[in-house]
Amino acid sequence: MTCLQLPDWIREPNGYTYLMEMIRDSERRSYGSLFDSFYELEGEYQDHYKKAMGTKSWSLGPVSLWVNQDAADKAGRGQAKVDEQEDGCLKWLNSKAERSVLYVSFGSMTKFPSSQLVEIAQALEDSGHDFMWVVKKKDDDGDDGSFLEEFEKRVKASNKGYLIWGWAPQLLILENPAIGGIVTHCGWNTIMESVNAGLAMVTWPMFAEQFFNEKLLVDVLKIGVAVGVKEWKKWQEFGGEVVKKDKISKAIDLLMGNEEESVEMRRRARDLSDAAKRAIQLGGSSHNNVLDLIQELKALKLDRANRI
Repeated sequence: MTCLQLPDWIREPNGYTYLMEMIRDSERRSYGSLFDSFYELEGEYQDHYKKAMGTKSWSLGPVSLWVNQDAADKAGRGQAKVDEQEDGCLKWLNSKAERSVLYVSFGSMTKFPSSQLVEIAQALEDSGHDFMWVVKKKDDDGDDGSFLEEFEKRVKASNKGYLIWGWAPQLLILENPAIGGIVTHCGWNTIMESVNAGLAMVTWPMFAEQFFNEKLLVDVLKIGVAVGVKEWKKWQEFGGEVVKKDKISKAIDLLMGNEEESVEMRRRARDLSDAAKRAIQLGGSSHNNVLDLIQELKALKLDRANRI
């Protein structure tokens, strides 16, 4: 990783640096840690974590697979009320061929200037692939509202694109057979949900730990294509970097293409999806960890009760 891809509090100590040191110290003094992950995804890192921290740890994921078992759970994840927009976007997806649609979402905390939104829109329109793009209702710097509205009218008329303003029923979208890949900010929840669905990703990290997550997807698991972002930025800041449409288009082509590299990347994503489902089933790595954790806590409670 380059220096610019590291969080600012790592590059130069500030108040957040000391906060993170306090968190790590608390982590080392804790009884153990729970992770929304599974051994087949990053087992070597889990083994290293145990050695480095000297504490117990359990990977119990994918949590989303445990708790979102039916359509109602998936539809309501993150939102208590389901609206007409959900019915509309799912109906649109159901009209599309299998694995033909690119899903584009940058999470609920990402902010883009109008100049970047224009580049994304042009790349999507030029890609030749159907797409579904989640756009924040206030995802602008005061200048691009009309542009996106015109863009939406144009792609709606051609039936090549679908814009979702605000919240999206992401679990239902990702698991729809029409979705063939995703452009993501590399937030961990979205990564886990995409892995569950067996989808390869175009990676577009912004802040927090997202550049580390990108390295895992692109260089280790090899189920991601980096769009080429070079600079970590603070949450809710635009930064000076604008990714041009040519780079975006190139990443999309590799993700959705028919070349051997593209096909193999998507195969690896599907294999990880199978592994995720096995992990929470009887005898799976996360299922066993849940049972181990319960027994550990029971024994700990009994031990403390006997001391009294």
